[in-house]
Amino acid sequence: MTGSELLILLFPAALAILLLALFSLEHLLLLTLFLTPLSLQLSYLTGSTGIDLSIPTEPVLALLLMITLFKLLVTREFPSRLLRHPMTILIGLYLVWTLVTSLTSTMPGVSFKTLAYRLWFTAGFYLMAAQLASGERFRRRYVTAYSAGLAIVVIYFLIRVQGAGFLNQQFAHSACYPFYRDHTSFGASMAFLLPPLTVIMFRKGNGLMAKVLLFTFLLLFAAGFILSYSRAAWVSLIAAALAGIILWVRMPVRVLWLTAAGFILALVLSAGLIWQRMDSTTEDSSADLSQHLRSAANISTDQSNLERINRWKCALRMFTVKPVVGWGPGTYQFSYAPFQKASERTVISTDFGDAGNAHSEYLGVLSESGLPGALLFLLITVMAVITGIRVWYRGRRGREGLFVPALLTGLITYAVHGLMNSFLDSDKIAALWWGFIAILVAMDLETGRSSEEDQGGITKATPLQG
Repeated sequence: MTGSELLILLFPAALAILLLALFSLEHLLLLTLFLTPLSLQLSYLTGSTGIDLSIPTEPVLALLLMITLFKLLVTREFPSRLLRHPMTILIGLYLVWTLVTSLTSTMPGVSFKTLAYRLWFTAGFYLMAAQLASGERFRRRYVTAYSAGLAIVVIYFLIRVQGAGFLNQQFAHSACYPFYRDHTSFGASMAFLLPPLTVIMFRKGNGLMAKVLLFTFLLLFAAGFILSYSRAAWVSLIAAALAGIILWVRMPVRVLWLTAAGFILALVLSAGLIWQRMDSTTEDSSADLSQHLRSAANISTDQSNLERINRWKCALRMFTVKPVVGWGPGTYQFSYAPFQKASERTVISTDFGDAGNAHSEYLGVLSESGLPGALLFLLITVMAVITGIRVWYRGRRGREGLFVPALLTGLITYAVHGLMNSFLDSDKIAALWWGFIAILVAMDLETGRSSEEDQGGITKATPLQG
């Protein structure tokens, strides 16, 4: 398909989106969420290798960015409490530092493209979503809108896998293409959604049809999650589920932080032993689910794990050369090749910048935007967890209140997954990461205001959008 043919086909859709933007930003954002799992890369549609975009999601997000800037600078519609929230400030600083490191980048064109998508991801999925999420119904719709689009992809995936055989692991790795680039981001998206969808299904007030639909989503996602054979997604969901159980117990805050600190200290002190144990593990990737999960710890013969370690070490070496501003946002995959050592290369290593990034959100930012960028991203992650915990401890513990730890559990899946992969440059994961954070921030502002007004003798809280 040529570019001109694509433009002709997209013109009616673009007109409809513009009309929807005039009448209902909420429905435009929900439509964008539904389309996000179904979006395709422009290069896939046209066969061109030039500037790549996710169609139709990213053009719509670019429109939402312009609307957001207009509302920020001209009409000043965003609540000041939202703009002053620590999370909003941290995200703002992160974007400013992305601009600074784009100016100093070794590849400015690549870095300014990275800045562009970070701007429209955070404008639509964070700032606009946080304003709209003052209503409980929108929060549920945010999760279910994305889930509805993803369910279609999972059905497509299951049909393809069934045709090749459910135990055909190699085929399963690419069966989600062209909607998802690989099975790891596909698995990560389902790990995000399984906890909140479970809570939404059991909430009071759901009709029979809603329960059947949500239960269908859960069955599809459970099947897709298992058959994706994404070890990183499995590990992240297990770790997040343990954290979610701890949150559900609602132990005293001081005990919670002491437990977290003790766990981190024990992990650091036992790092050498863990590494030694992993180095002696020889379990290979397999269609046997238990063996496949154990192979995640194999760093002696598993080529995928060894290549991931190769990328991590390259990121650290790149950081030592440019520790303050890094090599520039989005440049890792084009710059890391000279930092590989012959003894660490694998059969899947490449020198051509065509096989992905640093395989770690944290180390990727460290190499591309230096120590300040890495610290800002880490602070955003920590602040998201703190915000979720604060909302959970303030709120109710019934079925409605469990939506908060469910969202937080979903976020933690990617906080863990981000140690092993990097997908926030994709709309499919950015929609969930920034959106879940936005909902927690909106609830934080809501419960914070309610708490302040209750202390002052006022019983009625003012909506965030007011």
